[in-house]
Amino acid sequence: MFVSKTISLILVAALVRAFPAAADDIALSLVHGQDRVDIPASAITRIEAHATQTFFLPKIQKQITSEIPYVLLCYTAAIQEQICRLTRQIVEQPMSIVVDCEVVSRPVVRDALCGRCLQVSGNDIQGANALAQRLKKGSNRRCAPVS
Repeated sequence: MFVSKTISLILVAALVRAFPAAADDIALSLVHGQDRVDIPASAITRIEAHATQTFFLPKIQKQITSEIPYVLLCYTAAIQEQICRLTRQIVEQPMSIVVDCEVVSRPVVRDALCGRCLQVSGNDIQGANALAQRLKKGSNRRCAPVS
């Protein structure tokens, strides 16, 4: 059974302190104010585009599948710690997801993202596939901070 936690950051992007990424290796960045997590392509363990999402509703013990396309992005433990640290500080605030110096989404963080994967929603499966391909190739450049 696939259980997915609903997060406003369904679509989904360093505190560039411990593991700064080389500019030619960045796949995407999660940016809030002057804090950011640059996620290098080498730290991504899985990228998949999906046409539907499955949710488990514990109160009624029911699983629901919805046609909401998304990209599943999984990463290493080192990046997980950085994303968790950033998102704990900005719950209920917007965060930019930046790919190739373009803001692809600006969701509000509803919960700290402390798992090994995040989801970035798309408008349709074609958009989710296109985003997955962009993430797989990396942006090859570090962008200026986005607020």
